Amino acid sequence: MGLIGENIKNYRIEKGMTQKELADKLFVTAQAVSRWENNEVEPSLNTIVILAEIFEVSVDELCGKEKPVVETQVVNNYVYEEPIKQHLAVCEICNKPIYESDDIVRNHHARNSVKVCCKECHKKDEEALLESRKNAAKSRFVKSFWISGIIAVIYLIVAIIICVNNKNISAIFVNLGIGVSIFTCISCIVLDNNFIGGMIVGIMEWGFVRMPGVIFELSLDGLLWLITVKLLLWILQITIAIIIGLFAIVLGCTLSIIVYPFALVKNIKHPELEA
Repeated sequence: MGLIGENIKNYRIEKGMTQKELADKLFVTAQAVSRWENNEVEPSLNTIVILAEIFEVSVDELCGKEKPVVETQVVNNYVYEEPIKQHLAVCEICNKPIYESDDIVRNHHARNSVKVCCKECHKKDEEALLESRKNAAKSRFVKSFWISGIIAVIYLIVAIIICVNNKNISAIFVNLGIGVSIFTCISCIVLDNNFIGGMIVGIMEWGFVRMPGVIFELSLDGLLWLITVKLLLWILQITIAIIIGLFAIVLGCTLSIIVYPFALVKNIKHPELEA
């Protein structure tokens, strides 16, 4: 079948069809037709029969053979033609024809697009996706410890030094609690399987208040007035953003003490779940 790719291309051009139009008639992709025409792969026998019907030529002409090839079965001295089972689709991963509708699976995980594939390829893709999610969860688990641990330790060291210098030993216990909340908050954010990170960002967005416009007179005094008011509004805007941001962080640190154990268990027991 060395000439079949060239014949498919020639007959397709004679019919005035594009690769996409031919692919739609065969329920395959244009890439599959291109690979046939470039002799990278050969279509299945059933596909060749359908191609011959589309081009209105014989299978022998399409394959470039001089002698006809007929699939027959002789029973009791009678000749019966083998029934040709038409395929419903072609797997876009392994390029094999699919004959049963129950074996057609639409894969939604392949690079954010939908691909038609067989059950075997879909199962392999699901297993690969599951393994990828587990590895990502393990990576977040490790990062949640060393990132939050380093930040919490740095805070505690600085806080303890300040408390010792000020001879305020009782404040050390308060800072220990704050250090724990910092650890749990950052861990929840890194684990990314809970609402803490989204809640903090959502509350912080409230702090970006849009200030009203300023009406001014087009003169030196008016420009000075504009600059003064804009500066005050800018300072007010930053102050509001800082206050709301601190509130979001404090609320996140407080709630994370409760949420962190559940997030940790979820990461350990169900690492395959989406973050």
